[in-house]
Amino acid sequence: MDKNPGPKRRVNLFGYLDETGLLHTPATDKVFGLGLTVCQNPKELHRSIINFRNKRRYYKEFKFSDIRQTNLRIYKDLIDIFFNTNNSTFSCVVYDKKDLNLKKYFKGDYERAYGVFVARLISNTLEAHASKGSNYIVILADDVSTSKDDRFEKVVKEKVKMRLRRNAVFGVARLESHAITEIQMTDVLLGIVAYSFKVKFGLVKASGAKLDIVKYLQKKLQVSKLSETHSKKLKGGMYMMIEEYHAK
Repeated sequence: MDKNPGPKRRVNLFGYLDETGLLHTPATDKVFGLGLTVCQNPKELHRSIINFRNKRRYYKEFKFSDIRQTNLRIYKDLIDIFFNTNNSTFSCVVYDKKDLNLKKYFKGDYERAYGVFVARLISNTLEAHASKGSNYIVILADDVSTSKDDRFEKVVKEKVKMRLRRNAVFGVARLESHAITEIQMTDVLLGIVAYSFKVKFGLVKASGAKLDIVKYLQKKLQVSKLSETHSKKLKGGMYMMIEEYHAK
């Protein structure tokens, strides 16, 4: 019997959202991915990254596409910072666009499809996030080019509420990634995972610094490959979830 009946303790979280690939481009692009970094205390991760930048005198925007042998050590250290941050979560889902029949299920409305996919990732992440309370989250997303009548925020809030039966998203804001280090962290982690799937699909040949960083993340997660579904709970309350989406 529950010794503490009544509503669960409310836990407020910060989520940093990024994407790779575009939904509205031809399916020949193949890979579309969404990534979400979640922190209960974003100050810890933020200060760690800022201190790291100052120590290494590295002030460029962190982007997976910029990883080279010349800066590989910096990006490995960046990943270490994330793994050393308590109660941090990274979740991502990778879509093979040939499995997505957006014309059938969304009548070709790519913006609505994007919102629904984001809501799905947020809901799954909140359900998996280790907590003894009810999780509520504000989403800070990398800005995307959308029409003026875009309903992204409304769709995300509505769909998460339907899935979790509460208004779990209490705010959504889209910001420029160059100003938000945590969104940059999401870009790097998602980019590493997406690259491993591109290798799996035969879209790129694994080589160089990007292959090295894939292997580095695999070692941190203690998995033989990133290009498959994983759910890993690690020390310090850290959690990482990788999903390869399969259409039903």
